Amino acid sequence: MSSLLAIRDTIRDFLRKFDEITTPVFRFILSFIMFSSINSMYGYSDLFERGIVIFLLSVISALVSTSIVVFLGGVVIVVNCFAVAAQVGICALFIFLIMYCTYMRVFPNTGWILALVPILYMWNLPYAIPIVVVIFAGASGIVPAAFGVVIYQFGVYVDEVENLLLTAAEDDAFLAYTYLIDAVLKNKAMMLDMIVYAVVILVTFVIYKLPIDYIWYIAIGVGGLLNIIAFMCCGMMLDVEINSGNVIVGTILGVLMAVIVQLCKSMVDYSRKETVQFEDDEYYYYVKAIPKYNVSAKKKNVVKMNEQTEEVVEQQ
Repeated sequence: MSSLLAIRDTIRDFLRKFDEITTPVFRFILSFIMFSSINSMYGYSDLFERGIVIFLLSVISALVSTSIVVFLGGVVIVVNCFAVAAQVGICALFIFLIMYCTYMRVFPNTGWILALVPILYMWNLPYAIPIVVVIFAGASGIVPAAFGVVIYQFGVYVDEVENLLLTAAEDDAFLAYTYLIDAVLKNKAMMLDMIVYAVVILVTFVIYKLPIDYIWYIAIGVGGLLNIIAFMCCGMMLDVEINSGNVIVGTILGVLMAVIVQLCKSMVDYSRKETVQFEDDEYYYYVKAIPKYNVSAKKKNVVKMNEQTEEVVEQQ
């Protein structure tokens, strides 16, 4: 345990010490992954097939706020959709205007979840999403997770619409656009994902906040179990085919990722918890203090040899 804590603290101290360098580098890497994933899914425009364009967008994203990064991602998707057809581009623009104006302006710090959710879908990890999102963003991750589902499903149907337009006659082009709208609005699988994500995130977050020992890990475990049950039950209710093996494996991976993130965020020593009670003129206070696990810093013990000299001995 101490060796793991030492590694964690060393990495954390290094990142804090060189924050002005490491933060832009990490933002660049994450932005590059985001734009590359968007280009992989919405790769209809010749402009974004050039690696230099993705590189420059990633450099810009490393230096600006999260809301602007999400805005740039939306611009890339909309431009790609306009490359398919003007009507498809207008639909994409309408969706992103709703997302940006109704949510991003209010909760800009959770906007990166809009990018994380489609990426996890592309990595075949849709069942890991609610457990990962709740550890990173809590209950505020419900709405961006839902929008992320819409972005991914919209991209799937845009690809189908492009294939229809290649074979459709000019008079039949309107049918392709109708198909796009109907497919998105009537997609039972998309509704299933959005409902289960919201339920799992909310329940896990409520449990996560309870004042019980080891509650963080209990919440993750309960959330994982609820995720499996909810997908199975809701899938039958909505008549959506669910692969039970994929649900179980994806949920286990999500739980493991959540535990790793929680260990990096905080590790506490419940064996040393203390409860303090005190009062003032207006209130009684009951405080439970639980110390975090930390690697003991080197202590210096001053041993006086004589009045003129002192020897400093370092103790681990």
